Amino acid sequence: MNKARLQGLSAGIIFTTTIFAGYYYGTGLFVGTTPTAEEAKKTVQPKDPDKDSMEKEASKKNPSIVTYTIKVKTNMTATEIADSLAKEKIIDDAAEFEAYMNDRDFSKKIQIGEFVVTNNMTYRQLANTLTH
Repeated sequence: MNKARLQGLSAGIIFTTTIFAGYYYGTGLFVGTTPTAEEAKKTVQPKDPDKDSMEKEASKKNPSIVTYTIKVKTNMTATEIADSLAKEKIIDDAAEFEAYMNDRDFSKKIQIGEFVVTNNMTYRQLANTLTH
């Protein structure tokens, strides 16, 4: 891009910004957009899927804790790990745990070794154990 085109593009951006700012401040649309302290306290916070999964896991009443030592080998996939954990009753749903690992990029960080896990661990705790 040559100098003249770059200057023209910059001038267009500045001109457009000026038009928008003039309309916004000229029409009074900005008045009253700052919430009061009471309104801010009433604001609903977005749900955190990690917190939901922790609450779901905590709400389950497991009378006995199952401990399992998983041996992660070279080139072992998140699917294989999830299946192994489901087979040993550490997690209830292998597909859900695999999706959790993939969605949050934990599956790319799985470490080789032996890890002790329990059935009362949340998905986040399991993922952190397997990746550290």
